[in-house]
Amino acid sequence: MILVLDDDPVVGGCVIRALEKQGFVGQMSNNVFDAMAIVNEEVPEMIFLDVFLTGPDGFTFLNEMASYADTMKVPVVVMSEKDFSAYDLSAYNVVGVLDKNTMTPAEIVNFAKSCITGEK
Repeated sequence: MILVLDDDPVVGGCVIRALEKQGFVGQMSNNVFDAMAIVNEEVPEMIFLDVFLTGPDGFTFLNEMASYADTMKVPVVVMSEKDFSAYDLSAYNVVGVLDKNTMTPAEIVNFAKSCITGEK
């Protein structure tokens, strides 16, 4: 299961659709509290994360994930309009950043394939 955490239902829905068209199972959450409840039920194979959320932000979620042995190694792709190229997010197992203004379904699927199946 791939968790998509985004408070914009249009963006989150597009990510889910791109993944499911390629056979991945996606689950959507629009806030940190619901996302943590999902993670407590099933540790995702990877996460697509919007860091600027309503309520607790994505960094709160990343800190929570990093504090548990079973979730600290889950690969995360940050989705944002902000440029994070100057930031080292490796402590949170962030494997990539997608620009929400320009990301494509192919980029989303490529990250999923790379993280889950090792395919490039």
